[in-house]
Amino acid sequence: MTWQLRVGAVQMRSTGDLKANLASCAELTARAADKGAQVVALPECFSFLGRGEGDKLAIAETFSEGGPVITMLRELAIKHHVYMLGGGTPELVPGDARRTYNTALVVNPGGHLISRYRKIHLFDVDIPGGATLRESDATAPGDEVVVVDIGGAPVGLTICYDVRFPELYRRLVKDKGAEVLMVPAAFTAHTGAAHWHLLLRARAIEDQAWVVAPAQWGRHNDKRESYGHTLVVDPWGTVVDELETGDGVIVATLHGESVRHRRAQMPCLDHAVLWK
Repeated sequence: MTWQLRVGAVQMRSTGDLKANLASCAELTARAADKGAQVVALPECFSFLGRGEGDKLAIAETFSEGGPVITMLRELAIKHHVYMLGGGTPELVPGDARRTYNTALVVNPGGHLISRYRKIHLFDVDIPGGATLRESDATAPGDEVVVVDIGGAPVGLTICYDVRFPELYRRLVKDKGAEVLMVPAAFTAHTGAAHWHLLLRARAIEDQAWVVAPAQWGRHNDKRESYGHTLVVDPWGTVVDELETGDGVIVATLHGESVRHRRAQMPCLDHAVLWK
């Protein structure tokens, strides 16, 4: 029997106040659970979004101990009996006092950390007419491609800027069997207006997979503004649901049958050549 999964994608506006951010996560997770979500996906930077890249060092965790971020994810998973995807939070790098990983965490309904993905592609850009951002100043890149079983669905984990690198998604699908692609993000307002919908729909279409993209929205401080537009996209590239602005959650039921139908109807993945 094919899998079916009800997913809640959270949109929020994080700041440099860890306690307030975690309170928002709790409120929005409860909303998603009330709508029947089996998985609640939080955006990138759900725990903290400061003015400078180095600010996050103060709240970074190892996740093997009971820090506030992992404790919250575990408590919410148990309370609401859901899988929690913490879409990107600072993880301490052993032996590196200057940088953290940008890490997505998956906690199961029993409160156990079952998977983590460390963001591979770091956002170092000079945006025309926008900001200059250097994520690598205080972030170490990951190097592992991660797919995790969530309620029977093979889910590929990515974060934000990764969405611009289709070869990562092709590996998630062709090599590791992903049928759902998670893209939690804090996309800038400038680049989001130009590319957010195009990139997410392209990843869904070319990989014939569901795409779930929980997002940050609005002005976080005097240096950062995010685009919002939390999306769920089906394997045909159709936007199933969207939240343009404001704190909130969209909930959609994903199913493996639509993946199999589209891949049989148009067998692009069978025809794909993976170049070395």
